[in-house]
Amino acid sequence: MFVMNKQIVKIFLIWLGLLLAVGFFAMHLSLYKGGKCDVKNQLPYYRWDSFWYTSISRHGYSFSDSKNSSIAFFPLYPAVIKVAHFSTDIREDHLSFGLNIVFSFLAALYLYQLANLDYDEKKSLAVVMVFLFFQPAYFFLAGYPDALFAMLAIVSLYFGRKKAWGRAGIAAGLLTITKPYGILMLPALGLEYLWSHDWNVKILLKKIDWLPLLLPLFSFGGFVLFNYLKFHNPVAFLDAQQTWGRTLANPAVALLEEGRYYLFGGKILTGSNFPYVIYLGSFVFSLWAFWLAWSRVRKTYLLFSGLLLLSALLTGTLTSWGRYMLLGFPVLMGPAVYLAEKKKIFWLYLFISTALLLICANFFVRCFPFE
Repeated sequence: MFVMNKQIVKIFLIWLGLLLAVGFFAMHLSLYKGGKCDVKNQLPYYRWDSFWYTSISRHGYSFSDSKNSSIAFFPLYPAVIKVAHFSTDIREDHLSFGLNIVFSFLAALYLYQLANLDYDEKKSLAVVMVFLFFQPAYFFLAGYPDALFAMLAIVSLYFGRKKAWGRAGIAAGLLTITKPYGILMLPALGLEYLWSHDWNVKILLKKIDWLPLLLPLFSFGGFVLFNYLKFHNPVAFLDAQQTWGRTLANPAVALLEEGRYYLFGGKILTGSNFPYVIYLGSFVFSLWAFWLAWSRVRKTYLLFSGLLLLSALLTGTLTSWGRYMLLGFPVLMGPAVYLAEKKKIFWLYLFISTALLLICANFFVRCFPFE
C-alpha cells in the first residue's frame, strides 16, 4: 500500500526551497559573459534547451541535418505541456516549471517506496536525500523532461517489483517517448519478470501478463514511424543529434580525448571549460558509486543504470554525465545505503553534495553552459 511519508515531504520542501532561493538570488548577479540564454525570462531555471521543449509544444517538430532542430527531442514532455496549456491560460514556460515540481515530488515519494522494499526507513530516506541533493538535480526544476523521466523510471521499477506488470509496462512505454534511452527499461523489467518467476523461461509460454512490458518497443516504433511520415527519415531524431556533437564513438577513445581536453583545454576552473571539471568528477564518482552499489542494490535496477550510462558513453563525450547518473538513479542507491550506516560521514557527504548542487544551480541560472 502506498503511504505518503511526512519525512519525504519535509526533505522535498527543503530541497525545493533551497533551489528556489538560490535561483532567484542568482538572477540578480552578473551573467556569464558567454551566456546566450534568454535572460529576459523571469523563471530562474528556464534556460538553454527549455526553449526547445516549449517551442515543440507550440509549433510542432522541425528537422535539419545542418543545424540544430527540434526532432532531436522526444515528444512526451512537450505533449504534456501542450495538453496542460489547453485547459489554462498559464504560459507554457510557467506550466513546465509547475509540472516539474509535481514530477519531482512524485519521484521522491515513489523512490522512497521503492527503496523501502529492500531497506529500512533510515536507508530509504538516505536514498531519497542522495537523489534529490545530487549535484545536477537542479535540472528537475528546469524546463527539461528530467523530472518526468526520473518519475516514470522509478514508477516503472516500483510497479515491476509489485508485480503490477500492466502499470509497469505503461510507465516504461511513456518513459521511452520521454527520452530515447527510456527503452533500456525493457531488459530490466524483463529480467525482473523472470526473477519473480524463479527464472522459469517457460512461463512466457503459459502466461500473457508480460505483454505490457513490450510497450516500450511500440512507443519507440511509433516515434520512428512519425519521423518517417513527417520527414521521410525514420531516424531523423538520431541524425539531428549530430549537430549537437553526439555521435557513436569508441568509449575508450572518447575518454582519452575528453581527458586530454579537460586537462589541457585552457582555463579549467573558469570560463567555458569549467563545466568539464564537473563532468569528469561525475564520471569518477560513478565508478565508486557502481562499486558500492554492486553488492547493495538489486541487479535489475543496476542493469538499467549500466545500460543508460553505457549509452551515454557511446556518444563520445562525458558532457551531462551527472545528469545521466541522476536519471539512472539506482547507481546512486549504492552510496546512499553505504553512507546511511556512517552517520557523520553521511552528513558530510550530503553537505558537500548540497553545496555543489547550489553552486552549479547558480551557474546554470546565470547562463553558464552546464548540461
